[in-house]
Amino acid sequence: MKQVEFEQVEPTEEQIVTLFDLLETRLHKISYQETSYSKHKDFVKSQPYRDWFLIRVSENYVGSFYVSKENTIGINVADEYTSLVVSSIINFVNKNFKPLPLIPSVRSDRFAINVPPSSTQLARELRAIDAKIAQVTYFLPS
Repeated sequence: MKQVEFEQVEPTEEQIVTLFDLLETRLHKISYQETSYSKHKDFVKSQPYRDWFLIRVSENYVGSFYVSKENTIGINVADEYTSLVVSSIINFVNKNFKPLPLIPSVRSDRFAINVPPSSTQLARELRAIDAKIAQVTYFLPS
């Protein structure tokens, strides 16, 4: 069985490059807009999340995930590794993090994962661990 490892984003220069490379190859997107490396670097250095991790399988980086201050978990992983890593991510988060307290109309008191409609593998893996759909979100046309 392949070993799944998580590397906390510090962020080092190497990690910033790795995150950018992963971002450029991401198939499933929710809020990502094409960006320059310089803007990406500024974003990563701003440490926008409660915690952020690179996912490594057999010495290869296959994705990343973060835990936000809004109690969301963002999972960005190559499709071919989704079934291998999702349960490891959930177990890791449950072991190492507690949801931040409820703030009505701002954040839930439970962790949630936003799933792009195109990421059917991620949705399947979440259903397999008995995760429930909480909402469906639509963007209005601009």
